[in-house]
Amino acid sequence: MILLDKITLDKKAFDVLASETRINILKKLDLRRMTVSELSKTLNLSKSTVYEHLEKLVDANFVKKNDDNNTNRVYYELTEKGSAILHPHEKIKIMALLSSAALTFIGGAIEIYRFVIGTVFRPLMPLPEPVIIHEPKHLILGLIMIACGVLFLYLTFQLHTHRKRKVRKARVKN
Repeated sequence: MILLDKITLDKKAFDVLASETRINILKKLDLRRMTVSELSKTLNLSKSTVYEHLEKLVDANFVKKNDDNNTNRVYYELTEKGSAILHPHEKIKIMALLSSAALTFIGGAIEIYRFVIGTVFRPLMPLPEPVIIHEPKHLILGLIMIACGVLFLYLTFQLHTHRKRKVRKARVKN
């Protein structure tokens, strides 16, 4: 998954998104891939109307068309661009969690480094005055920060895979 992609919308894309019917089609396809017939029944519209709207969505790269050779059916599903239009906040959450994970790992590593320097190397250096050599607070803080980094990575993974599981479950039901 590419996190830094920008979604650019031109006049054509805005015209495509100006239709409430096309927005409803995008929302239905967000749940699972569907055929024209399924969308027609779900939205209570004629097949020809649904097909016309789908063609505009395909031209604008919000939806892609997939031929299923096993069943001889044509399925429509969201593209990355279509999904990003419906869920723009997901990439922001993932970037925030990844950034937090990186910062906490770095902070944890620095704190553990400070602990190691204080316990291993300070006794080897001549000390002009009494200094507290062993500071376990650095080790504890470092371990807590690394644990938080692991938690942030786990949350990022869960957020990223949540939609995939949701789509798979919707496909299994139908």
